[in-house]
Amino acid sequence: MSVRELVLTYESGRWHARGDEIDLAHGELRGLEALIQAHVARTAARVEVRLEFDMAALPRWLHQYHGHYCNYTLHVPPRSAGA
Repeated sequence: MSVRELVLTYESGRWHARGDEIDLAHGELRGLEALIQAHVARTAARVEVRLEFDMAALPRWLHQYHGHYCNYTLHVPPRSAGA
């Protein structure tokens, strides 16, 4: 299993995930997670992606929801042998 660490920010109406040679963006957080999973699932090994919100980079209007935004981990299963 490999571990990747990414920082999440919100800029210009889009969520961004950056770090570890990854720079992805999407208008919705779930969509960004799907992009991350597709990007790291290129290997045959299981990948653990640790996501950390950069609270200083979140717009002021999102701070009221900061209790809902916690650092979390995406677990990406290994790519199947036939993929």
